[in-house]
Amino acid sequence: MTTPSADPAARAAFLRDEIRRHDHLYYVLDRPEVDDAAYDALYRELVALEAAHPELADPGSPTRRVPGAVAEGFRSVPHPVPMVSIDNVTSAAELSEWETSLRTFLRLPADAVLRYSVEPKIDGASLELVYERGVLTVAATRGDGFVGEDVTANVRTVRSVPLRLSGGAPASVCVRGEAYVRKADFERLNRAGSLAGEAPYANPRNFCAGSLRMKDPAVPASRPIRFVAYVVAATDGPAPRSQGEALSMLAAWGFPVSDRNAVVEGLAAVEERFRAFEAERDALPFEIDGVVVKVDDVALQERLGMRIRSPRWAVAWKFAARAARTRLRGVVWSVGRTGVVSPVADLEPVAVGGVTVSSATLFNVDELARLGVRVGDTVVVERAGDVIPRVVGVVEEARAGDEREVAPPSTCPSCATPLVRTEDRVALRCENADCPAQVEARIVHFASRGGLDVAGVGPKQVHQFVQAGLLRDAADLFSLTREAVAALDRQGETSAKNLVERLAAARTPPLDRFLYALGIPEVGERGAKLLAEAFGSVEALAAAPAEAIDELHEVGPAMAAAVATWFAQPRHRALLERLRAAGVAPVAPAARREGAFTGETVVFTGGLTSLSRDEAKALVEAQGGRVGGSVSSKTTLVVAGEEAGSKLKKAKELGLAVIDEADFLRRAGRSPSR
Repeated sequence: MTTPSADPAARAAFLRDEIRRHDHLYYVLDRPEVDDAAYDALYRELVALEAAHPELADPGSPTRRVPGAVAEGFRSVPHPVPMVSIDNVTSAAELSEWETSLRTFLRLPADAVLRYSVEPKIDGASLELVYERGVLTVAATRGDGFVGEDVTANVRTVRSVPLRLSGGAPASVCVRGEAYVRKADFERLNRAGSLAGEAPYANPRNFCAGSLRMKDPAVPASRPIRFVAYVVAATDGPAPRSQGEALSMLAAWGFPVSDRNAVVEGLAAVEERFRAFEAERDALPFEIDGVVVKVDDVALQERLGMRIRSPRWAVAWKFAARAARTRLRGVVWSVGRTGVVSPVADLEPVAVGGVTVSSATLFNVDELARLGVRVGDTVVVERAGDVIPRVVGVVEEARAGDEREVAPPSTCPSCATPLVRTEDRVALRCENADCPAQVEARIVHFASRGGLDVAGVGPKQVHQFVQAGLLRDAADLFSLTREAVAALDRQGETSAKNLVERLAAARTPPLDRFLYALGIPEVGERGAKLLAEAFGSVEALAAAPAEAIDELHEVGPAMAAAVATWFAQPRHRALLERLRAAGVAPVAPAARREGAFTGETVVFTGGLTSLSRDEAKALVEAQGGRVGGSVSSKTTLVVAGEEAGSKLKKAKELGLAVIDEADFLRRAGRSPSR
């Protein structure tokens, strides 16, 4: 879905906000509301817009980061090498464009044929496994791509994960792969649950991811989780020379690898493999949503290197979305915590891609108008993978003449306040901060997994508490008593006692979680971490002017202004005071490790010969510094490798300190010959 805007800055801001919101829904809440195709369209439009308008560059843009979050309750585990995502293509033409970019980058002759590894893109949960002396020591989720969740105890219960390696495995190795549940096992579990009167699980991917994040390892141990390995991320032994060799090494060490992997030459053979997977998709024992295509030669992979968010040498070719027809029963207008009022399609239940759906996002009023949807219409509902569908079209020839046009509301459906159009003209907004729907949504956000992570404080419970007069804002959560909660319908003594105990335990959250929970505009999980590390307390951040916040690396003017504005508002200061009075005391993050790069923001440009770019970044971060993706006034040091380009030129124009690779290694305490 694209919503045109004459103002590139406004469009970029809208796309960033929308992508961040979907990232949170997908990676943190496990409640996606758009399919992969819709998300990819938003992301690619933002990439194109930022490329066409360099002046819109924003270090906090979703294009500069890997979305995700670390769950409360699990130890944080830094990844030896960042777990980045892979760019997507959706057609043979786009795949050809990708190969053309590879050829240009590598300066290959026209007759050179590239070899590719083509692997099924199993739809599960990514895992990283670290082995020392052949023994599994750490298993971690993707998290935010740089730091994951330590789920070692749970992964040890997965029988297809080897606890000890064989086949001459190196002393230290980091392996990545996918945890998943077979379709037959998933259906069997749902049938058994149905007979026992339990609600069915939504889909295999969410079931698998949720199982791995259970606090009790006995739960995943009882579930049919499987694992398949697909890459050697790091090793102190001989490195594989190709992806095909890496897969063979993994199999020799005792890892399960897909028997449907293949190494082929040229794009015609890649497409042949893709079409074969597409044809047998429904017959496969596991869910897949496409294939992953990787340059097979590791030496070429190293030459191609990384973009900010993804490797140049790999791409995911996604299957076309699945679609079905159904009747639109009505349109429900939903009010979010920021006051945005969005249309949601109420559908006659229909099976799409193996899942029965009855609602779908219509995004905003502009998309509603573009589709021309009327109540009673037969609509086309599209779904890719296992996410909530979207309405993509209307079957106009099926109209009987009694369909009713959908009129956007002029007043808030929750509080009747007149609605206004936002500056980007794509959203309706209720500006009444006391709107009941917004109040409830803010409290739900405060207690959500990304915030204080208080189980039992979901939308239904919050609505009940607000209606009963027990909650006015998030601070009131800590005034809830066992007696007051137990007196409500469907709230027994035990659940009331547990809720009050969980709230008591949530009074000392990590500072970054607390800042995120406040729902400050422009501040997601990553932004909250940056602010927590930089200021160390709510009081220091509240007293900081926008200019001081803007000086932080990765924090742009929009976030800085939003933070300063939020803390300047009396209602927000009153909320913080009420939280303080309720005993909520956020815990400051541990001090950053001191080292050779303490206080430095380092940018690398050009090729490095003694170590990979990822290893260089890890060196900087391990010794107190930060790594930037582009040269700016916040950069303090530039490391120039071979064939350094525009970044080096800009660094010289700004008068920044520039060192070469040898100087960098000496400063980091490593021999340039290593």
